Amino acid sequence: MKFKKNNKLFVSFPSGKFFLDFQTAVITGVCRSGKTTLGNLLSSHLDVEFSEEPWILNLLPTMMKLGVIERKIGAEMFNAYLHELMNQTALLRQANFRPGDSSSIWIRKSAAEIFSRLVNLQTRADVDNFVKKNKPIFLLVMPESLLFNLPAIFNAVSDAKIIHVVRRGTDIAHLLSGKGWLSDEQLIRPPHARIYYQTTHKGKPFYLPCWIDPKDAKKFIGYSEYERGLIYWCALMEKMIESFEKSKNQKQCLMIKFEELMENPRKITEKAASFLNLKPSSMTEAVLREIRNYKNVCEKIPVLPKELVARTKKIYEYFGYGWN
Repeated sequence: MKFKKNNKLFVSFPSGKFFLDFQTAVITGVCRSGKTTLGNLLSSHLDVEFSEEPWILNLLPTMMKLGVIERKIGAEMFNAYLHELMNQTALLRQANFRPGDSSSIWIRKSAAEIFSRLVNLQTRADVDNFVKKNKPIFLLVMPESLLFNLPAIFNAVSDAKIIHVVRRGTDIAHLLSGKGWLSDEQLIRPPHARIYYQTTHKGKPFYLPCWIDPKDAKKFIGYSEYERGLIYWCALMEKMIESFEKSKNQKQCLMIKFEELMENPRKITEKAASFLNLKPSSMTEAVLREIRNYKNVCEKIPVLPKELVARTKKIYEYFGYGWN
């Protein structure tokens, strides 16, 4: 059986065009930027279905950017899986029922709604009727992939809305170095199912994240964990800025600073909710009260390579941050 015509694949994933009709929104940002915090706040609003870091959807934009998968097929796969995930989410098959977890369904939906769904939503037809009646928004939290390839979401879902949560790069670098997420140990034996490429350093295989340009591999490995965290932030912010400045969909994007969210969570949540046309539920106030006062990361910035400082300062200027 052959699936090529004129040496091109002609397979298709058309189901996303014919299944459910709903609005899609994505919260994106680097690790430790506050995506989950904002996601918890917004997902407590009325008529919001929520999925945090869906693995397949998070891989596809990166795979398209790298040329691993053809753009048209990638966009169709994204849309098809998005609709399958919405179906599963509405049926609560993706729900986390552990009450102590920050991603628990119990902080987003009332007990009455949860039990009503478990009883009344059983089939795809039930979900179809549910979506038509309630017109929910499907809110996703997706980390690095959309920073790496912003146009991918609009190729797949043209009316999607994006909220980019930004946090100071030096704070991110400090937090990542504390977690050890870019340590030699984790670069030699990666624990996370993400896209890497292999290189060799001092006879040992290293697996570097795909957002590090291969020509910078040796430099990246030679950096401290703090410097690796900062170049991680710089590399993804630079790609996001470049894509955003060229985008025809700028009105579908909203930038929120993590620091402002923590200083005034009610105001910033209302701003984001207004952007998505959301109304608070009886659960929203409780989630707002859970946000504790944010304290700046007060660790002194170490001496950094001049090139890295220059890159960071340029991005700080773009987002309205001061260096000191």
